Amino acid sequence: MRLARLTQRKQFLAAAEHGRRFRSSVLTVQVRDAAEEAGRDGLRLGLTASRKVGNAVKRNRIRRRLRAAAALALGAQAGRACDVVIIARTETLSAGFEALVADLSIALDRARPAKPYAARSGRKPPQDKQRAPDSGSAPAKP
Repeated sequence: MRLARLTQRKQFLAAAEHGRRFRSSVLTVQVRDAAEEAGRDGLRLGLTASRKVGNAVKRNRIRRRLRAAAALALGAQAGRACDVVIIARTETLSAGFEALVADLSIALDRARPAKPYAARSGRKPPQDKQRAPDSGSAPAKP
């Protein structure tokens, strides 16, 4: 299965600015929900491997591994309207393939939007209480 791609810089920047982030020792994942965008359906994937991770051969190998891991980990959630940006680290090349798939699955689960407090527990959210000034405190210095 082939995932849609992020192709423009502004899409990557939007995921970095407005998305939720998951970091592991092998990679960093940024997920931005795009459900509010009209006409959007499906998951889009963006991969980043800077020159810090190695030469062109290593970067391309990392991107191929990440693309294959993303197809396995994110394939079941391809209908979810979100943008996923995966940022590679040097350890991505030496990490086990199963570890990459597991990290991507965990990242997408943790990046889900948090439910409102009332929906989680069925209770009212805590109220901030205004405290009355203490009458027994020491007088202010003149």
